[in-house]
Amino acid sequence: MKKTLLMAAITAALASSVMAQGLVNFSGGTSAATRMSTNSIVGGPSAGLVAGAGSYYFALFASSSQTSINGSTAAISGLSGNYVFNNLGGGTASTGWVLVGIATNNASAGRFQPASQGTASGNQAALNSDNSLTVTGIAGAGAANLVEIGWSASIGTTLAALEAWYAAGAVGNYIGQSAIASVTLGDGGTTATPNPLGTGAGQVGGILLGLTPVPEPGTLALAALGGASLLLFRRKK
Repeated sequence: MKKTLLMAAITAALASSVMAQGLVNFSGGTSAATRMSTNSIVGGPSAGLVAGAGSYYFALFASSSQTSINGSTAAISGLSGNYVFNNLGGGTASTGWVLVGIATNNASAGRFQPASQGTASGNQAALNSDNSLTVTGIAGAGAANLVEIGWSASIGTTLAALEAWYAAGAVGNYIGQSAIASVTLGDGGTTATPNPLGTGAGQVGGILLGLTPVPEPGTLALAALGGASLLLFRRKK
């Protein structure tokens, strides 16, 4: 009897521990203010909504301590040194931002939903029964700062692929990052599960994915000529 009671207590404690983690929804586009868009020229204004299911990917990051990314809280698009994935190691940024999950755009223009539908993947745990994501390390009903990034699927479907593309020079694709949202995480009970995207207090709007520049043919030709000249010089030497 005592063993049964002990096991029941342990099971209840484990369940309570799991439920203690904060919950967040990660989807965009339910209103016009939260839809994802792209520009048509480098540094240009919004030109249209993201389209083509699976053509773009999005990642959500959370922190209980950080209120900025490299000193900035503003949304950015195109090339920038303030992306939240800079200096990442094992999914955790040195600045205290942690990856929560990955999403991809669906058939409705400007909208996205979690990429892992009910099953665990390399980017996130399985979705909860209410399609929310668990924010590891921040308790339910606790305050959290959240930021989203988006990028072209041609870069890759994982955070590692995005990091590799960015480190290699980041050209010829779309990328953008939202401003920082500040919300109270859900607890699976009395505290409702929030979405960082919205028009309410602490929420932020959609993301503008900025086109990254591609070197002009003339620039590429000069680079190739320079490399050939250097190689010829070394051979002569």
